[in-house]
Amino acid sequence: MNAYSFFDLRWTMTATALQLRPRHSYRGRHFTRLVLNLINGFREAQEMAHRYEQLSHLSDVELAARKMRRQDLPRIALTGRA
Repeated sequence: MNAYSFFDLRWTMTATALQLRPRHSYRGRHFTRLVLNLINGFREAQEMAHRYEQLSHLSDVELAARKMRRQDLPRIALTGRA
């Protein structure tokens, strides 16, 4: 094996290794996206619980002043709209 054939073999292996990197990167992005979705889902659930907690303490008169009914509170807490 001469010096040039060794260099060509090494270059080919490097090119192959470079082609494999995006797969690992894709898996990393997929995992990161999954974790971020879980965190965002948890945050949204906390916001819904907070909305429901705040609204559930209001009296029926106070809810009526806001044009809400007590039986609509779960939907309002979920969507954020009356």
